[in-house]
Amino acid sequence: MLYAVILAGGVGSRFWPKSSSANPKQFLQIFGDKSLLQTTAGRVRPLIRQDCVYVVTNDRYFDKIREQLPELPPENLIIEPEARETAAGIGLAAVRLARRDPQAVMAVLPSDHFIGSEQDFRRCLSWAAEFARNHKMLVTFGIRPTEPKTGYGYIKMDRLLVNDNGRRAYHVAEFTEKPDFDRALRFLQSGKYLWNSGMFVWRVQEILQAYRRHMPEMYQHLAHLYEILGTPDEKEIIRETYAKMEKLSVDYAIMEKADNVAVIPADFAWDDVGSWRSVERFLSQDNAGNIVNGLHVGIDTSRSIIESEDLLIATIGVRDLLIVQSDRAILVADKERDQEIKDLVRRIEKRNLREFL
Repeated sequence: MLYAVILAGGVGSRFWPKSSSANPKQFLQIFGDKSLLQTTAGRVRPLIRQDCVYVVTNDRYFDKIREQLPELPPENLIIEPEARETAAGIGLAAVRLARRDPQAVMAVLPSDHFIGSEQDFRRCLSWAAEFARNHKMLVTFGIRPTEPKTGYGYIKMDRLLVNDNGRRAYHVAEFTEKPDFDRALRFLQSGKYLWNSGMFVWRVQEILQAYRRHMPEMYQHLAHLYEILGTPDEKEIIRETYAKMEKLSVDYAIMEKADNVAVIPADFAWDDVGSWRSVERFLSQDNAGNIVNGLHVGIDTSRSIIESEDLLIATIGVRDLLIVQSDRAILVADKERDQEIKDLVRRIEKRNLREFL
C-alpha cells in the first residue's frame, strides 16, 4: 500500500516576518484560502487513504496541525523530540510504517511546495510508487531546469532504466548541492541535469536497508526504536535515542551514497516556494506589476510585493520593493535581495530580539 509522509517541522525563515517560529511557512495561506500544508495533504487524498497520510513535525506544531488537518488520525502525527534534519525524521517515519505494514511504499513530501497540476502530480506519484515497488529502487522526482538557479540541488541523469509510454526513469549518476552560477549554467546547457525536488518514493524496507548500508550507526538507533514502538516508555526512549542521531539531510546520508537511486523527470509545474520572489510566477499582478495582499494605496509604485496583515501600506515612487507587515514586524527590502532575509533573521536573533521572530 502507498503511504504519504509529509515533512512539516521547518520554520521557513525566508518568509519572515509573515512566517515565524510559532506560525511557520507551511501553515500560511500563500496561494489561496488553504495553507501550504492543507494543500499538500489534499493533493494526495484521491490517491492515498486518509489513514495512510502521516505528518512528521514537532510538539510545538501538534495542535496547529490538528486544527488544520482535523481529519488526520492523531496517531498519524510523528513527533520529533528535536530537529535533526531529514535523515532522522524520515528514518523515524520509516520504522513506524514498517511496524504497521512491512510492504509499505512510502512517498516523502515537503509540506510547503507549490505543485501546478494536481492530477499530473498524482499520475506521476502513482507511477513512481509502482516503479519503486517493482524495481526496489530509491526514487526521487527531478524537475527540468528552466534557468541556472544556484539555490537548488541538481541531479545528473545516467542511463535510461524504463520508458513506459513516455514515462521515464533514469539511473542517477550524481547529486550536486547548490552549484555556483557558471556550473549551474553548464548543467542547464547539457540537458543531463534536473533540479532536486526533495520528493522521494521507496519501499520502506528498501530505505531501511539503505540506512543499514550507508548509515549503520543511525540504523542501529532506528532498529532500537522499531522494537520499542507501542511500549509505555516509547516517548522517552525516542527522545533519548533521537539525541544520539547525526544531524544530516537524507540526501547526504543516503541518496548521494546509494547506487540504487532513480530519478523520474516530473511533468508538473513545481516550485519549492523558497522565497518571497518565488511566488511572483503564480500570483496575479496589477497593471503596474505589483502583487498586493492586503490594504495598499500607492502613487507611482511598480513591480513590488506588498503584504499587509492589518494595516494600510501607502507608497510613493517605489519600484522592486518587498514590503511585508505582520503583527510583530515590518520588512522593507530590495526585492532582488530576498534571499538575504535568512541572514537578517540571524542578526535579529543576535540582537536578542526573538520576540519579533
